[in-house]
Amino acid sequence: MVAKIKEYTGEVSKEMKKVSWPTRQQLRESTIVVLATCGIITTFVWVIDFVMTAFVKMLF
Repeated sequence: MVAKIKEYTGEVSKEMKKVSWPTRQQLRESTIVVLATCGIITTFVWVIDFVMTAFVKMLF
């Protein structure tokens, strides 16, 4: 059991060295894109909700 755990952690360590980690600038740019996209989608859903609520109130 202990041997399997050591083997597993060794393999994980080897694979983690192969990972291409983003630079600080790339991470910042990706974060801005994600936040902007979330903001746009949130605004779109809010507008649709507002319009549909007004439409339903108008019907009743």
